[in-house]
Formats: sequence, structure tokens, C-alpha cells
Amino acid sequence: MKKANGFTLVELLAVIAILAILIIIALPNILKMFNTAKKNSFVSESRSMFKTAEQKFITSNGEFTCYSNDPDDFGEGCAELDTTGRKNFTYSIWFSEDGEMEYFYMQDDNYCVYLDYYYSDDGYVGVEDIVSEIVGEGDICGSCGFGGPC
Repeated sequence: MKKANGFTLVELLAVIAILAILIIIALPNILKMFNTAKKNSFVSESRSMFKTAEQKFITSNGEFTCYSNDPDDFGEGCAELDTTGRKNFTYSIWFSEDGEMEYFYMQDDNYCVYLDYYYSDDGYVGVEDIVSEIVGEGDICGSCGFGGPC
């Protein structure tokens, strides 16, 4: 009888056990990287929205000092920005009469960012102030920008 080459059941089970251990060790790091990437994507989207509002304010010669997609803000004279091609989120952005951004709020299903002039050193919000360290998760989004009370 010819001897068959192959793996025994014990060898196959050992390989499966080693693979399972490696997956258990690597999974938390992979999930952390995935969540960090989603958060950074939200920061990029927020910065893009910031710049869109700035450009709209400049091109409209300051006609509107508020941009929002919240119907409650329309009574304040807010206009809506063109968000075609962007994912669904809520935003509210306010400018002062001299064109400085005083208030920036943006939220999607997972993250939110809130900044206002009160917590800024120079009295207005800049695009460089939108960083992942100030992004809240879930519905936790209040006046926490620049270390303020939540």
C-alpha cells in the first residue's frame, strides 16, 4: 500500500487554533485604525464644509451671516449651502459682520464638532481649529471646543 501525503487532523486543528489566536490579538488594533480613519474623514469633511461656507460668504458679499440646514435657523435669515455629493449631516455656521466665523457646528450619525468664538484665543473660529481631538462621538456634542465646559 502506498503512503498518502497529507496533514493529520491534529495538525489542521493546530493551524486553525494559531490563526484564531492571531485574529483575536489583531482585531482590536484593526478596529481602532478603522474608527480613527472614520473620525479623520469627518474632520476632513468638516474642514471642507468650513471652506465652502467661507467661500459662499465672500461671493455673496456678506448677504447671509448664517448657513444652516436646520429649518429652525431659517427664521434667523440663514441660507443653505450646496451639499450635493456629500453624506447626510446637520450643520450650522455663523459669521460676524466683518466676516470672521463665530460659530461652527456639524454632526452626522457618529461624530460631531462644535466650536465658537468664546473658546478661541483670537475671538474667531479658524479651519485649523477643527482637529480630531475636539470631535465628539455620538450625540455628545456641546460647547466643548477649546477646553470649555460641556
